[in-house]
Amino acid sequence: MTVEQSSLQQQQQQLSQVPANPTHNVSKDSCDPVPPLNKDKQKVIDLTNEKQHQQQAAADSYESEDIRKAIAASLQDSTGMLGGQVTREEQDISRVLEASLAETKPGTKRKRNDLWFVDPLNPYLRKREDWCPVGLKNVGNTCWFSALIQSLFHVNRFRHLLLNFQPRPGYDLGASNATETRSLRFTEELRNLFALMIGSYRKYVDPSKAVEILKEGFRSHTGVSDSQQDISEFQGKLLEWLEDAFKHSPSTVPESSGAACSKESKEPKNPMIELFYGDYSEIGNNKEDENVFLQFNLNVNGVRDVHESLEQETTGGSQASPDESTPAKEIWFNKLPPIMTFMLTRYDYNKQLQRSEKLHNKLEFPQVLFMDRYMHINKTETKKRREDSKKLREQLQTLQAKLDTFINYGSGRKRVPLQDVLQYALEFAESKRDCDDIMDNSSSNDVEMESPKPSTTPESMAPVSINSTIAKCSPVSPMSSIKVPNPSPRNVSESELQVLQDCLCRWRTEVENEVRDLQENIGILETRINRMYSDAGMQKYPYHLHAVLVHEGQTASGHYWAYIFDLKKQRWLKFNDITVTESTWEELEKESVGGYHNSTAYCLIYIDKERAVMNEVEGDDLSPISQLPLHLRQLVNEDNTKFTKELEDWDREQAKKNAASAAAAASAASDTEVTVISKHKNSQSVSTQTQQQQSPLQHLQPLLPRKMKLSETHAQLSFQQTINAVTAAVEADIYTTKGPEAALLKAFEKEMQRLENLAQLIPKVLPREDPRLDHILVYLSANKAPTSVIHRVLLEQFSNLSILDRDVRAKKIRQEAIKHEEDIQKKLGESGNKEYVAWHERYHRFRCAVHHFNKGVKLYHQNCYKPAMNSLRNAYILNTDLMKSPLYEASGLNEELLRLYRRKCLLNLNILTAKEFENENDVTETLKLMHNDILSSIADLSQSKNPADTKAVESMRNQWCTVLGQDFDSKFSFFLYLFVKLFPPFI
Repeated sequence: MTVEQSSLQQQQQQLSQVPANPTHNVSKDSCDPVPPLNKDKQKVIDLTNEKQHQQQAAADSYESEDIRKAIAASLQDSTGMLGGQVTREEQDISRVLEASLAETKPGTKRKRNDLWFVDPLNPYLRKREDWCPVGLKNVGNTCWFSALIQSLFHVNRFRHLLLNFQPRPGYDLGASNATETRSLRFTEELRNLFALMIGSYRKYVDPSKAVEILKEGFRSHTGVSDSQQDISEFQGKLLEWLEDAFKHSPSTVPESSGAACSKESKEPKNPMIELFYGDYSEIGNNKEDENVFLQFNLNVNGVRDVHESLEQETTGGSQASPDESTPAKEIWFNKLPPIMTFMLTRYDYNKQLQRSEKLHNKLEFPQVLFMDRYMHINKTETKKRREDSKKLREQLQTLQAKLDTFINYGSGRKRVPLQDVLQYALEFAESKRDCDDIMDNSSSNDVEMESPKPSTTPESMAPVSINSTIAKCSPVSPMSSIKVPNPSPRNVSESELQVLQDCLCRWRTEVENEVRDLQENIGILETRINRMYSDAGMQKYPYHLHAVLVHEGQTASGHYWAYIFDLKKQRWLKFNDITVTESTWEELEKESVGGYHNSTAYCLIYIDKERAVMNEVEGDDLSPISQLPLHLRQLVNEDNTKFTKELEDWDREQAKKNAASAAAAASAASDTEVTVISKHKNSQSVSTQTQQQQSPLQHLQPLLPRKMKLSETHAQLSFQQTINAVTAAVEADIYTTKGPEAALLKAFEKEMQRLENLAQLIPKVLPREDPRLDHILVYLSANKAPTSVIHRVLLEQFSNLSILDRDVRAKKIRQEAIKHEEDIQKKLGESGNKEYVAWHERYHRFRCAVHHFNKGVKLYHQNCYKPAMNSLRNAYILNTDLMKSPLYEASGLNEELLRLYRRKCLLNLNILTAKEFENENDVTETLKLMHNDILSSIADLSQSKNPADTKAVESMRNQWCTVLGQDFDSKFSFFLYLFVKLFPPFI
């Protein structure tokens, strides 16, 4: 393995540990300064050093665990796609994209057994919770396998048959042919897979062994094994092999009589045939043929729902016969299987384009499907009702056509309701000409002005709306005050008008009554048609919707997932490879009915509950493994033991790392303490030589430790101002005459006045400079913090500078400050002290946001868009947290300015990334950039209500869709498809 490949694998493992969260780029150290641009790697480093200004060190070196928690909470609030939520499905697709990056590296061609998905290193991310259904790992274009296997697994009768399968005693596997051997091998691996899906401690399991055997069968026919398979082909091959395997099982199942209309037989039946195969009679050309079916195809073109499609298929309506005299063949079901599979024909060949296309037509399907009208035993009754329904539909069409003449009245292209035409004619006849004095009115409007109404509200206190302000500032057109008259007849007498009014009113009433009668009759006919088969005699064969297999994409590529109904908890579950989430019927319809998106139902699985569902033994939920055969139970226990050991090893490894980190931190703290003491001694020796030449406190310099409390950090920001204030107090007469307490109060008042003046300058000097960065009290004053908090923070400016103790008079002032601060702390109580800490944390986040914003703007103007995007995004997250419930606008940065730079930076980064993807052969780094930087930033931008942000997201989506339409290697196209899928949907 080369060094390059090893590095790529390490990056791949790191990616796999990080969930696909749109905000994962902001680490818990997001308040640290942003590292400089590095083309190879970008690590979070500390830029502070001994030579930097000590105020910068105090501002940037501090890290607070509580602040990190606050930022983490704000990140959780900001996550999401598709209307504010990041689904598990999107996280999984992100992980697939991450895991597949290694395959795009030149010279690292994917081998046969290489996986398309890398398991997270942290085993707790793979741990099953509360016996939630288990997902299946995608091992390379195997979403088709996962979707169908999950659907079959959750039919407990099928699951029970498979888990309890055993070959006939004495059967010699070695003596059998290759086909039988492969069928038995596949059945055994499927049993193992089902056992793990029942009792595994993992949230998803690996189906590689069963998939490989199945692919061998497709490879032998097509010569291709890694292509995405069609669900219908897969189900056919799977059941063919299971049928072969069960031929060698001693289990026998008598023929069920539930939905069977054929003659009963006492011969043993293959359980797979009994579960999935039905038969029907095909009648036509004076003959009747018996046919067996596994799947029943339904047309989606030109029909509204499943019943219309079934009617079309069973009556020969979809058969294109060149000879109109040839009667269409009818289909009547003799026996329905317990598990009924409908395949929707969603692919058609476009002769003009000479290629197959996917049909996204809308097709509705019910949750309960009654098959009585299609049964052979109901043939006579069904035909009679079809004739009745046909007559009703003819009447309905006649009434709808007549109604259409009223609703869409007219002979030209533009059609309008007739009652509206009559109403408009009446309004025209009744309108009067009042335009003779238009010019007089307009001239009077130009001269006369309305006097303002007296108001008791002072001008400065009256609320002024934005619209009114704009109206006052906008120039008024001379034509804006002219009243435009409505059209009216030039000459109409009173008698003529009376006749018109009588006729038009009478006609309009007649039309309205007739339209109402037509609508009522249409409603009655539609109700009769809909209830044609709703009586008890036609509801004896209910089939309940068990699973919907959804395909998203086009004919050449796409992705499968499944919605499956949980009978126990009466809920819908969505199975998308490794992800299993609870869903709703509304979500299912939205993603599978079709007509709106490129995701549509491809397969519908209905079940007869009486024959497909078995009564489960009580206690299965508490101990699901106990119902397994012994050797499968051992298999599951061994896998669980292995996974438990992996969890324990991870815990031990993390404990070692934490212990090592703690030891390193302790060692670093010890070294820092020694360094500070050494510096302190050196400064003392130097200051002794110059003390007589300086004022009492000017020789003192701050000695800042590497880490300190926020209160100490913020006090150091105004170190020089504090020294000046204390120096003035010591040298003033008030210290000599009234003592240190009076001197402290004098310095306190002087400093308070200075800071309040700075706070008042904020609106005038922004954005050229920001006084809030000079002192925390400027920030507190601008945001109207409580007086007690302001006083305590200002006292900290004096009490936290221990260096003042080196002068006797300054030490006394500091001691007075400490005493007053303790008094305020006692008065504040627990809640007040929490509020005090919160203000310190808020100010620290504000300074971090400013730092990241300045860094991002600087990098943006240097055309370094990637690091600029990270910095601007960090600033956005911090600022969003500050502005969640702002008391005043001074809580954070200017949101419009921050949003502008984020949007411009992301647009430029997206353009460069798209060009790199199109032009470079090695797109490994480009894919990482697309996933880690662009998607995460788009997720934030898509939540904005700003029209410019929405427009930017759509522009970027369209750009990538254009790239997707170009010719690429199939592997790159797959990655790009997954990338575009993660974009938030159109709004």
